[in-house]
Order: sequence, then structure tokens, then C-alpha cells
Amino acid sequence: MILCFSFSFAQKKVNGKLYIEHPAMETVEQFNKAFVAGDLETIKSLVDDNFYWRNSTMRTEPGTLQQLLNRSNYLSKNIVNFEIKHYGGAYPDALEYTKDNILEVMTWTWMSGYDKNTGVELDMPRYASFRMNKEGKIRSVNIMDDQVLWNKAYDAWDTRANGVIYKDHPLVTKVRLMMQDYQTQDVEKIKSNYTESTRFYDVMNSPINEFKTLEEEFAQFNQYMEVLELVDIRESGYPDVLDYEGNGMVVISWWEMEFRNRKSGNTSTIKQHIQHAFNEKGEIIREDYYFNPAQLPQ
Repeated sequence: MILCFSFSFAQKKVNGKLYIEHPAMETVEQFNKAFVAGDLETIKSLVDDNFYWRNSTMRTEPGTLQQLLNRSNYLSKNIVNFEIKHYGGAYPDALEYTKDNILEVMTWTWMSGYDKNTGVELDMPRYASFRMNKEGKIRSVNIMDDQVLWNKAYDAWDTRANGVIYKDHPLVTKVRLMMQDYQTQDVEKIKSNYTESTRFYDVMNSPINEFKTLEEEFAQFNQYMEVLELVDIRESGYPDVLDYEGNGMVVISWWEMEFRNRKSGNTSTIKQHIQHAFNEKGEIIREDYYFNPAQLPQ
């Protein structure tokens, strides 16, 4: 056991130094500021003649200086509130590798801003490694950021379909029949339209991303029905089925619901918007509804 520990410690070998302050870090900071500002001349003055850059999508050919200048020029002119800043407890490090005689600056930053042409928000972490040459100029940059978000920003310039909308559909029939069940106020009959795993989201009256289970939803429904009588439900407009590319469908519908307060006898009509997400079996897996409880009769 002692021999194993000795062997383990013997494998440690220093291969350079780590700096929290270094002139190369100042060069990188200047580069980032120039990139955000679209200061192309400063960028060119900070890199060497053979400069190149990569991101996670570049498998073969790296990016050229001109491509990076074009990107800086576009972003600086079109991204509102464009910033690249260090975030949290992260700060740059300069690593001086002895074996290969390499100096690199590692940065952990956050890029933010939105495109004034498309409204897409570029809010993402951005890790970048800057390799320096012997003269203190930037030889290359390797960038890791959110390529999915970049693709979304590029796609926003196009017009593309994402499925089909149906006015009449078997799922519309399902929703209409379910709303008829609600008018009976028979809880077991209404619950039969859902599954045990259906999740309910009261968008206006619950914390964000908090859902209710089937039992929780109808426990609350029973509380409402002790105070209120559901007099009538009327379809407003017509439901739509959104058949997105990929799996599942969503039915969106609008309803006018008339309630009577059992104690006061007062009545009022509220408007409700509901979204039902269905799985491939045609089962409701999620219900999102919007209504203003202040409109209920007192």
C-alpha cells in the first residue's frame, strides 16, 4: 500500500506555470473589447499573420481572420447591448507550458445581446482559449459556445414551416367532448379524459414551471365547485390542432365559461384559453390553461 502511494506521488511532474496576471491577458482583454466594438483595425493589430480560429463545428478547415472580422463587424452593428464579460467567480488564466513552450490564455465569459433584425437573444456562456506567439500576439483562438443558439439566430432569417395546422381533427373532437364533460361537473367522468401522468399548468396563478398532478388538479376543482356552479361553456372561435414536425400534437382552444356563485347568486363569464399536448397514442399528457380568477363571481 505504501509502495502504491509512493508510485502515485512520483508520477506528478510540473509542466509550467499558471498566472492570474500576465501581459497576454491584457492583450486578450483588448481583443474582446475590440471584437464587441467592431474595431477591426485593433483586432488586426493584436493577431499574427497566420492567425486562425475554431469553434466546435469546425472539423477540418479553421476560420480565417477575415471571417472573424466580418463576424465582429456584423455583431457590433446589429446586436443590441452586445457584451462579452467575465461572469460569476470565473476569471482568465494564463498557462505557460514548459514542455512545448506554449503560452495560452483561458477565458470564461458570458456573451449577451439580441439581434435587432430578428429579435433572437444571444445569451450564452463562452469559453475561449487564446494561444499566443513569441511576440505576444494572438496566434489562434478556440471558442466553445452555444452552437444550437447560433443556428437559431441564423435560421431566424429564413421562412420555414414547422408542421401543419388543422381546423377539424379527431383530437379537436376529443377536446370538445371533454369540455362537454366539464359541464356535467361529474369529477370522475371529467378525469377519465386524462391519464394518471397528465400534468396541469395554471399559467396565471401558479409559480413558473410548477405543475399539478391529476389528483391535485381535481382537488382544487372540487374546491371551486363548492363555491361555484358551472352554468355554461361556449366555444369561442374554434380549436386548432398544431401538428409540429417531430412527435406529438397540441390542441389550442378558447372558451367562454359562465359561473354562478352558489351563495350570492351572482353570475359572470370568464374567458379561458387552454392548450392540450397529446402523445402519439392520442392521450393528453399536458394541459396549460389561462384564466383570471378575479373575474369569477363573488
